[in-house]
Amino acid sequence: MASWWVSEGEAASLAVIQRHVEARGLGWRQHVSPGSGTSRYWNVLEEWLAEGRPLSASQAIGFDIRDWASRGMLANLDAIAKEEEWDEVVPHGIQRLSKYKGHWVAVPINAHSTNWLWVNYPLFSRLGMPEPDTWDDLLKLLEKAKDEGIIPLAIGREPWEHTLLFECAAAGTGGAEFYRRAFLDLDEGALEQGLVEEIFRRMSVLRSFVDPEFNFRTWDEATTLLREGRALLQVQGSWVLGEFRHHGLKPGQEYSCLRFPDTQGMVLFNADQYFLFKNSPLSDEVRATLASALMGIEFQAELSTATGAAPARVDVPREGFDPCGRRSITDMRNANMRRTMMGSIAMGNANPAPVKEAIYAVVNEHFLGKLTDREAAHRLREVISAAAGADPES
Repeated sequence: MASWWVSEGEAASLAVIQRHVEARGLGWRQHVSPGSGTSRYWNVLEEWLAEGRPLSASQAIGFDIRDWASRGMLANLDAIAKEEEWDEVVPHGIQRLSKYKGHWVAVPINAHSTNWLWVNYPLFSRLGMPEPDTWDDLLKLLEKAKDEGIIPLAIGREPWEHTLLFECAAAGTGGAEFYRRAFLDLDEGALEQGLVEEIFRRMSVLRSFVDPEFNFRTWDEATTLLREGRALLQVQGSWVLGEFRHHGLKPGQEYSCLRFPDTQGMVLFNADQYFLFKNSPLSDEVRATLASALMGIEFQAELSTATGAAPARVDVPREGFDPCGRRSITDMRNANMRRTMMGSIAMGNANPAPVKEAIYAVVNEHFLGKLTDREAAHRLREVISAAAGADPES
């Protein structure tokens, strides 16, 4: 089993997977490399396969699953999916990524959400400000923190982190229908120049609340700033909750979770999944047992409480989850019904890898001050225009 989970909280999550897989009578050996689903991880995986390592399965997200499926390397999971009624319990947005040409080729194990605002609760209480529901509320809170000598917004150096912040700003500025048309449908007509400039203007404003050392840290080091009371806010996926839990932080006392302002009702998701290699030594029966273990209700409940995600199925009870976990599950169920559960750009759940990487480049250059708001808006429109008309199933 190959994975990119390397942080302390993520290692604890891998231990949950190992325990449930071994409980089904299967052996366990793991290969771990950092990369969070980026090309860095996939390059290492290709090297491992070239070396002849006997890999049975790999963690995967988003359109990367389709890339591997198009090469004919993934096992067909339709039989176990039909037997266990995955079509009925997995949210529609996730199914779009778990299937290739109508066939199940991956097992979703959770549904992280990226449009979260994580708050250091003691600092927030000290500032005496209301919870930010709107963009203007957020600016007032960030200004107050800056005036008090607190790092207002913690972030790391990776382009995917900057793009995660961008997708929240884009969804909050343009709304759900804009986000769907622009980034899932790749409809260049949705990208009106003035609206896209406003999104990048907001990104410039957010950039002004980031400390000068951001370019020397990782995402989990940014979370450490929040956890230790040196930063007020972090815009990051719900995997942050796994870090908080690993360090024993209590919701409502040491941290709180809020939807990024003006994205209430939307869930921008990143579903961790596993695909199984077709040419691995595993028999069809063992593959089915492994897939069933990864889709198990009890497993997904335990994993989600460890990682901070919602389960990747809508029938897992909310009991046993903390307030942020329960809210994640409720938000996911509601967004699934309203079709406002949409893939994360940053985490490769919205569009194919070449489009994602091109958006990374624009957003990162803008975040580093190399592009003006107008230039970034023009570049982004060029990226989407070039991608428009591409077959999302290819």
